[in-house]
Amino acid sequence: MARAKFTTTFLDKTPMSGGLASFRFAKPRGFEYVAGQWFVLSIPSPTGTLSKPFTYSSSPTEPFLMMTTRLSGSDYKNALDALQPGTEVEMDGPGGRFTLDPARERVAFLAGGVGVTPIRSMLRFLADAPAATTPRLVAFYGNLDETHIPFAEEFVEFEQKLGLRTVHVLTQPGEAWTGHKGFITADVIKAELDDPTAWTFYTSGPPPMIEAMKKVLEICGVPAGNQIFEYFGAPGK
Repeated sequence: MARAKFTTTFLDKTPMSGGLASFRFAKPRGFEYVAGQWFVLSIPSPTGTLSKPFTYSSSPTEPFLMMTTRLSGSDYKNALDALQPGTEVEMDGPGGRFTLDPARERVAFLAGGVGVTPIRSMLRFLADAPAATTPRLVAFYGNLDETHIPFAEEFVEFEQKLGLRTVHVLTQPGEAWTGHKGFITADVIKAELDDPTAWTFYTSGPPPMIEAMKKVLEICGVPAGNQIFEYFGAPGK
């Protein structure tokens, strides 16, 4: 679908752990997008209209449009948090090419915190509309601790429906944690994948994380053609 501006309605908000929240909006009849794409959301505020890009955390298979973000206390996020059901907002989209390539047979996701939003979109799409063949799927998922894992329950569902293998990497886990600790590193990837060069890596997050993951993938010897990135907060998005 070509990128276009349209007006829609705010439906509801679901608070999540770690200061995150998901916001749902009405999906116009006939509106289409691809899992992993992004849009610009313009909302009313006391100082006028404010705009910011987000990836869809919803899947095209769902009857609403959803985005998930951290409520940071900025003017924009405060206005977003104050939206009342029924408020009209403007969307500009869809855009972006951070989408699954059906030709890829082995897909590994690298994400941390709210950077998981386009990945949740892709996995929900695969779970709701299974294709004849589903790629082998691994998600390296970095978070603070066991209580700060966005969409944790859905990832369990994706593991059951899609054969997804989730590799959690926590920076401050509880004492009983037996998984990986710290950050996603080349050692973590090599410990979980026999041959990282055979996988296509989808990485989403803020620029510092993307740059760190580029170095990790370089150490792992992953070809440039097997590296796909989505920069959160990238200029011009």
